[in-house]
Amino acid sequence: MKALTKMNRVGYALGDVGNTLTFGMTSAFLLLYYTDVLGISAAAAGTLFLVARIWDGINDPMMGAFCDKMFSKRHGEKFRPFLIKGSWPVVLCAILVFWAPAGLSDIQKLIWAYATYILWGMAYTFVNIPYGSLATVMTNDPQERASLAGARSVGGLVGGIIPAIIMPLFLSVFADELSKAYLYAITIMGILSFISYLLAYRFTAEHITHEPPAQANAVSLPATIKTIRNNKPYLCVALASMFLLTAMLGQQSILYYYLAENLSGSVWLITANSLIMMVSIAVCAPLAGKLVAQFGVKPIMLNCFALAVVVNLIAFLLPSNIYITLGYLILHSPCILLPSILFWANIADCIDHNYELSGVRNEGVLYSSYSFMRKMGQAIAGFIAGMGLNIVGYTAGLGSQTMTTLMGIKGVMFLLPGFCMLACFFLYQTMWTLPDKTIKGGQTLPQA
Repeated sequence: MKALTKMNRVGYALGDVGNTLTFGMTSAFLLLYYTDVLGISAAAAGTLFLVARIWDGINDPMMGAFCDKMFSKRHGEKFRPFLIKGSWPVVLCAILVFWAPAGLSDIQKLIWAYATYILWGMAYTFVNIPYGSLATVMTNDPQERASLAGARSVGGLVGGIIPAIIMPLFLSVFADELSKAYLYAITIMGILSFISYLLAYRFTAEHITHEPPAQANAVSLPATIKTIRNNKPYLCVALASMFLLTAMLGQQSILYYYLAENLSGSVWLITANSLIMMVSIAVCAPLAGKLVAQFGVKPIMLNCFALAVVVNLIAFLLPSNIYITLGYLILHSPCILLPSILFWANIADCIDHNYELSGVRNEGVLYSSYSFMRKMGQAIAGFIAGMGLNIVGYTAGLGSQTMTTLMGIKGVMFLLPGFCMLACFFLYQTMWTLPDKTIKGGQTLPQA
């Protein structure tokens, strides 16, 4: 088997740049677009996010099974071609999410929002499942998989940071025409996303060939679900990823409101936060493999989650000011990003572990299930942020919010991620059972 080249890693990273350029826009700014531009209430927007993810609960396993069926018919490359096939639908749907025809009634706006957001979610699944599965056929070496996980995390962070830097600038330049700010920004994100997918296709390579299983040995979807249920490490990573995404994206959704209302309009901290995350990932990504080799997966995860809980609690109890918030962002960022990097290495090994349990890989179903849990994190984050703003009495355009509203915004900002990190701590404490040798370079699994 060929060793991974530097360009293979760059190409794989670019795939997640393409993913998160649109994912980052919807996660960080869609709630704001719905409430301040489209005129949808925060509660209605939060409900939309939740309903869309319920649909994903039906759609994602079907999409995963569909992809598995398509993969099984392919001889040669199985996953790379979908980077091209799936790129333009996800870009087009993302642009439609941040655009609406003029003259729509309130009900029509809500229907448009539901239709475009759900379509984008389906298109995202169609490209993300093959992309996630691609790592399993690029290499089966645990160290190289860890490097791919790091590359994906870097790509995901870059793709998420670009909207966080560009969008505040557009909101400032087009302050009197916010609809143009969002449309122009998502169009730029879409073009960059499409280019990233093309480059990912160009520079990645499938080095492992898994022959299609004989029909007699095919495993049904119910049997696969039963196997997943028995795969405790997989459930651990999937659930922990959901909670971590809830923490990250819930905080991203509320960050603009917190900075604008609690810190007197210090929205420049959004850009500062992006730079802090960039530095954190630049430090964490190269060290992830070495830290795992030195200390093991479980101790690293537990310490990151525990520190995040403490930092969030302290930030909530201290007064709201720029310096405390800046210090919080600096301390909290690596506690979130290092587990995010390791999740991708963990999930690839959990899929190999699933092969040990069942004798069948079924990457499509497994990655679609994992993708669904991550989308649930996004949905819960959006629902809590939207409903939270509604419950605490946030009013768009109001010069000054009430003290109750400000305290509620602060609670979502810090207590939500604190609770989620506590949940992650208990999940890894009780359910992560794979030995570290699986991650650090243990036995090579036979090919399916």
